[in-house]
Amino acid sequence: MEIVEIADEQAYDAKLLASALSDAKARKRAMIDMLGISCAANYLNAKKIRINTKRSVYKIPLLFEEFKITDIYYGNYRIDVITLYREKTIKIPKIHSEMDILPHFYFVVQIGAKIKEAKMIGFIDSKSISNCSFDSKFYYPTLDMIFDVNKFIALTRHSVATKTLLGKHIDCMGLFLKFIDNDLSSLYKRQMIQHLMNCDSCRARFIDVVEFEKLANNIKYYPDVIRKSETKIKTQNSSSELQPPPKAMTLEESLENVALDEEDKSQDDAFIDIEQDTEAKKEDFSDKEKPKTVQMFDLSSDEFKKQTSKKLIEGIFNEVPKLELPQIKTVISAKNRRTILVIALIFIILGSFALISIKGSTESFEQNQPLADFEEVDENYADSYMPQMHVQGQAQLIPKETSVNDFVINQPISTKPTYTPSVAKISWEAPESVVKKDNYIKFLQLVGKNIKLNLQNDLLLVNDVPINKIVKLDLKIAPNGNIDDIRLSSSSGTVAIDNAIKKVINDTLTYMKPPSNGIISKPADVTLVVELK
Repeated sequence: MEIVEIADEQAYDAKLLASALSDAKARKRAMIDMLGISCAANYLNAKKIRINTKRSVYKIPLLFEEFKITDIYYGNYRIDVITLYREKTIKIPKIHSEMDILPHFYFVVQIGAKIKEAKMIGFIDSKSISNCSFDSKFYYPTLDMIFDVNKFIALTRHSVATKTLLGKHIDCMGLFLKFIDNDLSSLYKRQMIQHLMNCDSCRARFIDVVEFEKLANNIKYYPDVIRKSETKIKTQNSSSELQPPPKAMTLEESLENVALDEEDKSQDDAFIDIEQDTEAKKEDFSDKEKPKTVQMFDLSSDEFKKQTSKKLIEGIFNEVPKLELPQIKTVISAKNRRTILVIALIFIILGSFALISIKGSTESFEQNQPLADFEEVDENYADSYMPQMHVQGQAQLIPKETSVNDFVINQPISTKPTYTPSVAKISWEAPESVVKKDNYIKFLQLVGKNIKLNLQNDLLLVNDVPINKIVKLDLKIAPNGNIDDIRLSSSSGTVAIDNAIKKVINDTLTYMKPPSNGIISKPADVTLVVELK
């Protein structure tokens, strides 16, 4: 386990990527995740493991937010980065298994409390997480599952084949708008993300659709912007006509006006601060106040653009508007201020007593209770952090002494979860009239593969132990692919497993239809055989 120093440039880029997310809490969590990805990529590149992010899905905010994908690639090996910050346990999103988008490996990174350094924890093989403890949202791998870079290099010595592209491009693109409108079922979401993970062209088209949708949503504000601008111009013109004739100005006032006029005339040029020699000020303005220095910037300079960009991103992260004292003073009348002050003092006194009692009870509770194995911690990260300078280059590996408390990870209880049934085999029993049609047999085989895949994920939520390992269902499939009838001829012995199988069959055959050139003229009576293990 090595410590890596975080450069300010990395932190700024992480905040820039996270600023595109929908709400403040998601942006703060995403900033940590993006920072972890950057640290992991730089660390692995420094170890001569050439990581690339050209195909990475995490750069698309909608997909990152929905599917929790933090992918980087080593050849065709996909690595998802799990970033810890103030958490005490390693948590792997369960949605990766549910959507069948598990990476080949997970790489665990822990960000220090001050966001100045990161600890490289190690790798986890995704095949082993099914043996972890879990809840409805996360898997909790134990520390003994983590291995180092040397073992990772050994496991990835041979190249891995590219995954087969599932579904047609046109079908995937047809799901884009429904996904953006949050009107897509989990079944179709799974189809879409599986296709996008392996198809560069559809992923590029998805980005185009998202950008066009943003543009279309913003166009509706255009008339309001024009109307407000015209009203502002009219108001300024009318107010300028009503202004009294200008009075004679002092030399000091005229100097200030000259500075402001120069600013209006040449905003694109570099300005020089207007400063007067100290001795000249004493001679010319001995009885007057010293003239103010007008600080101006070159609007086209790189520094000005960087500062503007930082302020904009910081504004996105801080959504809550700050109350202005002058506004409060105008709302509160002088008559009611004394009453409000008395009420405020009462609340402060009561709040102090409450805090003291809560603190005392919390301390006594913490002394008597052990730390929870899967403790949920506050993820409201430091809003005040903002990098002050940009440092080019990758993160450097440094032998650095650091506080042990920053990188403490609790060891979960290594107990295996309760029994979860799984699918060993899917097969069909069909009459001779159906078997003779090759296209229809291929259709049933494809349906069987999809049923097995979908059923395996649904059975993760079932903890019942089947009495019978063979389940048979008699189906009557209409020529158009609809199910006319479904009957359970051989039960597993548990209602939960039987219902899960029926549901998966219905869901699968709603989007998978028989081939047009292999269709039969009347409904086909077939039997689906599910072997459990």
